[in-house]
Amino acid sequence: MGDRAWQHFPEAREQITDLVCTQMRRAIDADQMPEPVDQFEYALQAVRPLIRDLGLVDLDRDLVRRFCLFCRDLLGYSGPDGNQVSYVLGMYVLDGLDGPPVVRVIRQVDPGLIELVRARFPGMWAEE
Repeated sequence: MGDRAWQHFPEAREQITDLVCTQMRRAIDADQMPEPVDQFEYALQAVRPLIRDLGLVDLDRDLVRRFCLFCRDLLGYSGPDGNQVSYVLGMYVLDGLDGPPVVRVIRQVDPGLIELVRARFPGMWAEE
């Protein structure tokens, strides 16, 4: 999730860098190999602050477009941590963003994404 956030949300790169540096500092302090940053941390600290206002009328459409691309990338992700990425996407990125204002904005930018989300997460992004 971190690499996709880095790719689609340049405005989150400072937070992503902080997360990675924290893991590196922990590894140095413990004299161990660094652990990967948890997907949950990327979602809460890098992505969620950017997208919490997606349903606002005056929101930057470019951010909505990039959010849609980010979601499509993660919905198609099949790496070794695919189940965790899918869970974090559903629970910590998409959950709470399924109200009618958000669905309307997403439909304007990427209507096909709504069906992909509904197929992966039944009951999410229901009809307005």
